[in-house]
Amino acid sequence: MTGWLSVIVWFLLAAYLIYSCIRRYRTPIMYILSGFMVFLGVWELIDVLTAVNLKAGVYGWIYRGVALIVLVLCLVWYFVLRNRND
Repeated sequence: MTGWLSVIVWFLLAAYLIYSCIRRYRTPIMYILSGFMVFLGVWELIDVLTAVNLKAGVYGWIYRGVALIVLVLCLVWYFVLRNRND
């Protein structure tokens, strides 16, 4: 049950970010974040539908690696914007 709940939450967050990206914030970071939310939703959906545990082993490292890349991109974008406005 919690697997399906997390799938729904990730896809709802992705839909909201895509909507707000289209309407207001047309920055590259919003596109990256909305794509990441879609990735997390698809990852959870595959995890729920298959018998393979996608958060352990090699798949877990891929999951964490993608999350780390997105986190680094967000931090770089934040510090670039912060230093540009000062």
